Amino acid sequence: MPLMGAIYVGTSGLQTGQNALNTTAHNLSNMDTQGYVRQQVYLGNRVYNTIKQGSVSVASQQVGLGVSYDKVRQVRDYFLDLSYRKENGRAAFYATAYDAMNEVEDLLDELNDDASFHQAMTNMWSTIEELSKTPDDTAVQRMLIQNCSSFLTNATQVYQGLQDYQIELNVKIKEKVERINELGHNILKLNDEIRKIEVGGIERANDMRDTRNKYLDELSGLCRVSYSENIYSAVTVQIEGQDFVAGDTVYDIELYTDARTGFYTPYWKLNAKPYVDENGMDQIDISGAMVFKTTQLISSDRNTDIGELRSMLYVRGDKVANFTDIPVKPVVPDSSKYNGNTSDPLYIAEVEQYAEDLKKYEEDVEYYNKTIAQSVCMNVQAEFDQLIHNVAIAVNDVLYKAWEASKGTYMAADDGSPLQIFMKSQSDGYRKEGTAGDYTDWVYNEEVLDDDYLTDTLYSIPNLIINPDLIREAGKMKFRKEDGTVDYETAKALVDAFDADIYRLNPNVATRCSLNTYYTNLVSQVANSGAVYKNISENQDKTVASLDHKREQVIGVSSDEELTNMVKFQNAFNASSRYINVIDEMLEHIINQLGTR
Repeated sequence: MPLMGAIYVGTSGLQTGQNALNTTAHNLSNMDTQGYVRQQVYLGNRVYNTIKQGSVSVASQQVGLGVSYDKVRQVRDYFLDLSYRKENGRAAFYATAYDAMNEVEDLLDELNDDASFHQAMTNMWSTIEELSKTPDDTAVQRMLIQNCSSFLTNATQVYQGLQDYQIELNVKIKEKVERINELGHNILKLNDEIRKIEVGGIERANDMRDTRNKYLDELSGLCRVSYSENIYSAVTVQIEGQDFVAGDTVYDIELYTDARTGFYTPYWKLNAKPYVDENGMDQIDISGAMVFKTTQLISSDRNTDIGELRSMLYVRGDKVANFTDIPVKPVVPDSSKYNGNTSDPLYIAEVEQYAEDLKKYEEDVEYYNKTIAQSVCMNVQAEFDQLIHNVAIAVNDVLYKAWEASKGTYMAADDGSPLQIFMKSQSDGYRKEGTAGDYTDWVYNEEVLDDDYLTDTLYSIPNLIINPDLIREAGKMKFRKEDGTVDYETAKALVDAFDADIYRLNPNVATRCSLNTYYTNLVSQVANSGAVYKNISENQDKTVASLDHKREQVIGVSSDEELTNMVKFQNAFNASSRYINVIDEMLEHIINQLGTR
């Protein structure tokens, strides 16, 4: 090779060494940069010049043209990224659920002994026990009404707290959807910038790729994502199996606002169906366009437990629940009422009705398990409201039976209706039918409508008040019969009503409880569920940490390794420099010494 050509060989070594040193310095300077992936230099040899083609027995004579700086690549493991992002989304799902259980436990406020709902209920129960000893004591009667009022006030605060938490989650859901859309547009922008840089196939936009991968990591914590990179260096992203970033478009997630609850539901605009309602108003049907189908059972096998946003939607639910959302199993017909005559037409009619009711109950249980049971807020709301409902009905029923036994002359309100401690605030608890003046005309008015948003017909927390007449004059209950005797039977019936083990938290709980133990069981259920979510969340955190550690071993910058590379590339640079110096000295000798002769 001519000496002048040899200089270019040395120059290639200088350039390559300098570029490799720059890459090493870039790695070292970004050791603590979040999301940075170490870059690795690939060196290659330039093409050889063939001076003489060899024969079969003689090798060809070739001269090398130096080293080439082929490319700088990111050191990533595709499968570790997939595993990390999947488990990161699952960890975010259970962390959100665990936080929700903690929030519900705080709302139940069991640590505050003086002002907790449990303490208010205990006080009411203690007064009922005291009433059974001295029913006609007006001081005890007054204390009962006061404690019932405190009981209802605390119940309303807990129930309202659960609704406020749903509203808080609703706001966060909107924020998360906006962040997801923002990440989608950021990824699309980076796709375009990376494509412009890498289109020639020479340069790699590694730092931009780091940023894009950081966005994918964040996105994986918010929802279940899948992605792939095409030949143009652009990443296509799917959320829950639907295109999110594809080509040059971001398919933004839209939010549908429920007119009654104000709750947001994420949906895909392209899959929604517009229509005009009976009032001529433009509406939109999102039943087939929802991003997350929260009626799906939470399952790792089905990957329905991935993403913080999905978890928030499950926790919040789709409405404010009440006791009507918990199915009540129908009672088996009793043939003894018909003297064991199972062929009695009335008994047969009861059996047929029972079969229909049982089928409806099974459908309601399926709905409950797919919706209410999977929502932390709705489940606790329904079970808690069921407790208050059962207390109100049980207490009022005891007074009603005393009124009925006296043919309407005892435990009666001013209008002759049965006296109630717990009343509906927006409608009557009893309606009158038949002939006026007949005590049997007063019919218990416990209506459950198909539209469960109309709670004004229910003995439900939002619709309950303490009888104003009893607040003004608790002595209206008297607890003295018409003959002047003290009514110990009614007072004892109140005690028995609270001790009867006839209630269940929900259809999936076989153990029955009393009104006295119901709330303890409810709190225990919340605590147990919280412990389960805590264990899963902690295990998921360990899994994510383990995967992140393995990923860091691949993508992380090691100062020792980079310093070793720095020494290696520095020596290569020095060797190329010395090689050029030798060529320079040889040329100088040839020109100055041999050229003068």
